[in-house]
Amino acid sequence: MEAVYCTHEVGVLPNSDISRLWPQKKIEFYRKDLRWQVKDNLEVSLKNNIFIDPYRRGKYILIPTNTDKIFLIHLGMSGQIRIKKKDIVQKHDHMRMIVENNNKHFVITYNDSRRFGYIDLFKKKELREHFLLSKIGVEPLGREFTIEYLQNNFKKRVINIKNALIDQKIIAGIGNIYASEILYKAKINPLRKVNSLSQNDLNSIITFTKIILKKSIDVGGTTIRDHMQPDGSLGYFKQKLQVYGKVNEKCKTCNSFIVKEVISNRSTFICKHCQI
Repeated sequence: MEAVYCTHEVGVLPNSDISRLWPQKKIEFYRKDLRWQVKDNLEVSLKNNIFIDPYRRGKYILIPTNTDKIFLIHLGMSGQIRIKKKDIVQKHDHMRMIVENNNKHFVITYNDSRRFGYIDLFKKKELREHFLLSKIGVEPLGREFTIEYLQNNFKKRVINIKNALIDQKIIAGIGNIYASEILYKAKINPLRKVNSLSQNDLNSIITFTKIILKKSIDVGGTTIRDHMQPDGSLGYFKQKLQVYGKVNEKCKTCNSFIVKEVISNRSTFICKHCQI
């Protein structure tokens, strides 16, 4: 799954159906043994909280409530939030909330076949210290994602640029698919060491990161296998991919063949003629 949930710098979710919903009738967990064990009695603590203006930090969905709490959802590799009008339990549903908005009832479910995600509820004052949020990097669509920021983070590192882009402690939210696409458009080989990159290289990375992520957001993300929007619609950025998954296809720039390499156990797609 490869999804982005931010439309601008502050990360507000666009036209969210779960903005200002009030859990009215029932909150249930079918399984709490996700990537980390969900807290005991979370459903009791969450009941009757009003959700206000969901936003995103890195790959984490954050939903403030009308109390002193924030509801956190991490989708992991295969997790999905589904918003349905009918109360139908499906395979791999781990949490279900029946909520009300403008006198209309909805069912919000968290579905995750691999159980790599997580759900949490914590106090707003603990946001910066939360174990999942305290060490993540800058937002790639934010003002702090600059040449100077990358130079400061890269000058003492010897890792390759592909691993740097998906390191959530450096840049929050970029996944494997988008890293391949960004480096292809920037014409940079994924194996280049970060301390070898010029200022022009860094500027290209920043420019194409913003362009690619914004385009992906506009079409609902990238559906490769199981990603979908909460209403069940697919993400259509797959149709715009230039290099990811295109092994043995011709590069659209030079007609050389795209090759696949495995970097740190992640599939990476490269045009070795264009990316130097």
